Amino acid sequence: MTRRAGLSTPVFLLSAAIGTAIFILAMLVAGVRIDSGPTLPAPPSAAEQARQNAASAYALVAEAAEGDSAELARLARSHEEAIGGVWVPWPEGAPDGATNPPPPASDTDDVTVLLDRAIGATVDALEAAPPADVPLYASILIRQQAALDEAAPATQDSDADESADKAPGAAGLTADTLSPGQVAELASGQTLIEIDAARQWLEAAAPHLDSADTALTRIAAFDDYTSAILQSGTADVRRAFAPLPDWFLNQPSPETAQRLEEEAYLLVASELFTYIPTPDRALDLQIAATAFEFIARSDLPDFPLLEETA
Repeated sequence: MTRRAGLSTPVFLLSAAIGTAIFILAMLVAGVRIDSGPTLPAPPSAAEQARQNAASAYALVAEAAEGDSAELARLARSHEEAIGGVWVPWPEGAPDGATNPPPPASDTDDVTVLLDRAIGATVDALEAAPPADVPLYASILIRQQAALDEAAPATQDSDADESADKAPGAAGLTADTLSPGQVAELASGQTLIEIDAARQWLEAAAPHLDSADTALTRIAAFDDYTSAILQSGTADVRRAFAPLPDWFLNQPSPETAQRLEEEAYLLVASELFTYIPTPDRALDLQIAATAFEFIARSDLPDFPLLEETA
């Protein structure tokens, strides 16, 4: 019988040592610790890192706003909680051999600066987020921009370098608003119905408004949207008459006309918001910027449009 040659003891021990070393190296690469020390968390994904940065930015806004602006602090905490808060590996304290990262810190307590940075962090988080999370970030972005405009309203200084009639929203969120052609690419028949209803409401409200300039400008914009949608080949499903709310019909006045104007803008903003997320994050930001322009002067909830369309 042929005898199978075996490894000599020295060669076997050497092979075993090499095998053990390879195993330990593999375990270290896989993140498994051989000693009794704590298991370190895996590196975050790009989306998680952006989310963490946004949560930290919101926490800094809340901290700076405490006392002087309790409502802004509450809003920032609400946004921080909605995206999962600032993640801490060991909330009850790090084990021996490990440390928790330091809490968020800033080089300023200027709320407007921190809000502007928070908006930038939200944009980054939206761009890195999975599709399901994009509407939440878009909603937060709209609300943060409104808060920034309130904290630092556009100046009307004719000597300033910037235009004296600079519109609110020029700081923070810098995405362009949608062109009529882009609206047409997004639009469905329902979009056409909502835009035309909003136009009819504005036409009814305009004679009763203290100043109808904005309403008339929006009517022209909605007409441009409608023309582009129809030219794109969408069937004309507009209704001959969009019913007006009873509270306006029963008492047309400057107050109810202003409410109707705001409702018209909300109608269009809500419809456009339903198209988020698109395959293009830059387009999502444009939708958010357009929606903000329509509803910026309304009283906004913590999560505008997200709540209306939920």
